[in-house]
Amino acid sequence: MTADIPNAFIQADLDPIVDGEARTIMKITGVLVDLLVRIAPKIYGPFVMIENGKQVLYLLLMKALYGMLKAALLWYRKFRGDLEAELYDFN
Repeated sequence: MTADIPNAFIQADLDPIVDGEARTIMKITGVLVDLLVRIAPKIYGPFVMIENGKQVLYLLLMKALYGMLKAALLWYRKFRGDLEAELYDFN
């Protein structure tokens, strides 16, 4: 059986950040910056920076994103954990 789970990877949490460990930062530019500020000005507005005349936001990721090396592993762990919580057995 196969199935597609929309937005699967973004359902998986990244590991908590421990001091001294690398963080996963996402750089957002262009129209998306404007949209985020319009949606939540108090959250994003203070962090907008100007680089080369363009607005930029740097965001610390809390969820896995498609394309990240460990996104598939995090999703698998979450998916399996959810199924085991429903009493599915894996072999």
